[in-house]
Amino acid sequence: MRSWGTTRTVPARLIRNVLRGRLVSDPDPHGLRLRGARIAGRLDLENLTSVISLELTNCVLDEGINARDATLHRLVLTECLLEHPSAAALDATRLTATVLGFAHTTARAHTALGAVRLLGAHLGSLDGSGASLRNDTGPALHADHLEVDQNMFLRGGFTAVGAGEPGAVRLFGAHIRRLECDGANLRNDTGPALNADGLRVDRRVFLRDGFTAVGAGRLGAVRLHGAHLGILECVGASLRNDTGPALRAGNLKVDRNVLLCAGFEVVGGGDDVAVDLTGVRVGGVLVFDPRRLEHRVTTRRRLRVDGLVYPGLPRGISGRAWLELLREGTPEYAAQPYQHLAAVHRAAGHDREARQILMAQRRDQIDRRALTGGAERTWARFTGLVLGYGYQPWRALLGLALVTTTAVTLAVILGGHGGLTQVRTSSTECTWTERVGVGIDLGAPLITTGTQTRCQTTNTTTGQTLAAAGWILRLLAWAFATLFVAGFTTAVRKT
Repeated sequence: MRSWGTTRTVPARLIRNVLRGRLVSDPDPHGLRLRGARIAGRLDLENLTSVISLELTNCVLDEGINARDATLHRLVLTECLLEHPSAAALDATRLTATVLGFAHTTARAHTALGAVRLLGAHLGSLDGSGASLRNDTGPALHADHLEVDQNMFLRGGFTAVGAGEPGAVRLFGAHIRRLECDGANLRNDTGPALNADGLRVDRRVFLRDGFTAVGAGRLGAVRLHGAHLGILECVGASLRNDTGPALRAGNLKVDRNVLLCAGFEVVGGGDDVAVDLTGVRVGGVLVFDPRRLEHRVTTRRRLRVDGLVYPGLPRGISGRAWLELLREGTPEYAAQPYQHLAAVHRAAGHDREARQILMAQRRDQIDRRALTGGAERTWARFTGLVLGYGYQPWRALLGLALVTTTAVTLAVILGGHGGLTQVRTSSTECTWTERVGVGIDLGAPLITTGTQTRCQTTNTTTGQTLAAAGWILRLLAWAFATLFVAGFTTAVRKT
């Protein structure tokens, strides 16, 4: 536990008067600095405009700070204690400041409004590194529509414990140039740990190096729905929600790279998926390692990626593992993930891999009964066997070759046992070459050797057997030829 060694008490009113310039005609360029003081009363900076910096170090503010609608140069709180029984410990709603800092500061409150409120604030930079924020009845940090022109640091052991559906840390619609949360620990047992729907970050978002987010419920532990980021790095991050999604990032747009790897650990639960990447658009490299991706109820709900797009081949996962994840780790069949993966392989010149992916898509479609009719599923399975679902028409050629070979074999064998005879002299057997020709005529469509004008089947049992077999073989030959044409022209392919 951090201790605050206060040596003197300073009236809050006195600090306000100093910042207003009433007590000093020539203020120190360093501003007002206090160390180890207890501030008596709530520090009221509301609507105050001042060019004098305020820095408090190791101070205790039992009734917190109200800086609503203030315009300040620097407000820096280092290793301080801020509390309030019914209001925000630090209320900086619509604050305008070049620098706001509360590094290694503890802020505690019991209000639905948030322990630290930065709604609509406009800051040059924000440093909350190592801070500890707690609110048992609402957000620990409530910063909807916050604007930070430079860096926002919530790293180095930053801890936020909140409650309720708004989230422990709430950055709804905020606009930040760079956000770093490396090593932060966020927790909410009744809602999201990080709720950043609509967040805009021009450069990087770092959720790395031991970043931990534990949330609860259907909204997800970490929410980035509709956010627009420059780069997203979750290297070594741990996200957990035993009753809902761990990461919900539907319609997220990332201009450059997305890194979900190198110890990235996700545990989800409930009726939804652990990681929801529906409609996510990645402009650069996608690096995804799903080896520590888990759902507490079923492996089928680990991931949803319908609408996920990326320009190149995904890294951190093999093509086979990606297909297995699509088939075994998603709750329902979706064509788009397969189609997009095939497209990026084709763009990279991997045509064979692209065909394999599209065949895997078709198998998944059939196995999950995405095809409604039994007849349609039966036809799909048949085309899969003879055509590779239209992506391997050479299978039909093999079938045609097998039919032709069978016809020739039967003609040679049965013809040699009285099944064939010369037309001019019925007692003379057909030559071996003529029997081969008859077999080709029976088993090869569009090819006629003319042999049947000289050599015909007999009225014997052997001859009639050969004739009947010939009808069947010719039908099969035409079927395989037709299937080959259909497969070659992509007529049987479906997406």
